[in-house]
Amino acid sequence: MKRHLYTLISLLAALAGCPAVQAAAPDVRAVYLDFRTQVMTPDAMKELARKAADDGMNAVVVEWEASFPFEENAVLCNRFAFSRSEVRAFIDCCAELGLDVIPVQNCFGHAEYILRHPRYAALKEDRKDCSQVCPLKADLAEPLFRSIFGEIAALHPSPYIHIGCDETRLLGHCPACRKKVGEQGVSALYVDYVVRMCRIVAELGKTPMIWADILLKHPEAIDRLPKEVVIVDWNYGWKPDYFGKMESIEHSGHEIWGACSLRSHPDNLFLVQWRKHLENIFDYTAYAAEHGFKGIINTSWSTSGTYGYIYDDANEVVEIQPVREVYPHAGFDMLDEAYAAALAGRFRDPDAFLDDYCRTRLGLARPEEIVAVKEYFNMPQRPVVASGSNAQAIRAELDRARDVREGFRKVQFPDAAQTIARHLGLMLDIRINYLRFKLLEDRTQSPEFRPSQAAACLDELNALLSGTEQLRKTFVRLNGDALKDPARSFNEWTYYGKMRNLADILRNMQPH
Repeated sequence: MKRHLYTLISLLAALAGCPAVQAAAPDVRAVYLDFRTQVMTPDAMKELARKAADDGMNAVVVEWEASFPFEENAVLCNRFAFSRSEVRAFIDCCAELGLDVIPVQNCFGHAEYILRHPRYAALKEDRKDCSQVCPLKADLAEPLFRSIFGEIAALHPSPYIHIGCDETRLLGHCPACRKKVGEQGVSALYVDYVVRMCRIVAELGKTPMIWADILLKHPEAIDRLPKEVVIVDWNYGWKPDYFGKMESIEHSGHEIWGACSLRSHPDNLFLVQWRKHLENIFDYTAYAAEHGFKGIINTSWSTSGTYGYIYDDANEVVEIQPVREVYPHAGFDMLDEAYAAALAGRFRDPDAFLDDYCRTRLGLARPEEIVAVKEYFNMPQRPVVASGSNAQAIRAELDRARDVREGFRKVQFPDAAQTIARHLGLMLDIRINYLRFKLLEDRTQSPEFRPSQAAACLDELNALLSGTEQLRKTFVRLNGDALKDPARSFNEWTYYGKMRNLADILRNMQPH
């Protein structure tokens, strides 16, 4: 229903003396599904689509990665891959809701899930690092991505295919690429490869989209890029010219979209920078509208996009594991609502939105409860390092989290808001558990730590581990309907695994 009133809401807000955050929202208003490490269930995907449509969105950008049902490249599929009928059913559901499903298919950087396989290893920029295709191996890459893009295009009616091309950190790494950079520059090395990938997309009758960061850093060869390419600037809370002068893309003749984020660095299972994301959503949606961007995407990253590897002989990849597992999207209702509110122009600033969110979405009326919830979302959450001398900083983070948790625990949420409250409570409980562990770990990292102290540390750690196990069970139960394998996001590769490893080490220090 809300999508039918989208324009009317902004008009009424202006008439009531509450002007919109920006003059006019971009034509395309999209949410994001990232399936690199957290793969949603089909039912959860459709529920997210229904909410997005109700919130006034008209597109869903999906990064399928290894969850896509490839046929010609079936080796790319992981154990969470959807069937073709499931993908079609989701796209059909979105079409009925007025949502265009725009696929993301990386073809340059962030290619780990492709280049990890021996079949495609010849494309790597570095013999060991699987993150990037060598841009001077375009002759080898073209047949592969013609096949991959073709499979993607066949299932997606969208006029767009987003081909990534961001964070190509190895540009100029191999000797041949280094030589071209010396002769023509980084921009030419980058753009010449991107042009060939875009040509494949255009031949499929689709419009190619790419991320803007590398072009902003190295804009010299941007004129070589076909004008039909859509450039998507991503800004997660920094100044507009963070990567490079925005005018280099805004005055290039290309259609420009923007992207803010509700999950991004340094978010983790145990850390969410709510206030940063809230301000980013309000600030950047306004910027995108003021600068006439055609589209806006609220990205939601389940992981960092960098990976750790387990290798066998000859650099054969046995397994890759993403760096940072972020709490699942299901817990971020407030930021989903903020994005919709910002685009509709219903509030002047984040604080006015937060107050309304507490009253209307969470159904709270008592001032002290609203204050407690706002303190939760406004609480700074910083990364900590257990270096052996950092106890004071860790303790400050822990005390702050405990104080906020105590206030949050007193809030009486109505039944309609109970699921949201459970996610928020669990996220903070995980943070407190993590910080308690880091405080203990800091003691074991101290130069003064001796084996004679191991028994006391182990007793404390075992008690913490017991609590962590209960948190994991709650996490799996609460996210069980949303993710295909929720336990994967709170497993041995997270801080939980480090706790268990330290327990084994301390146990071994006991007298035998």
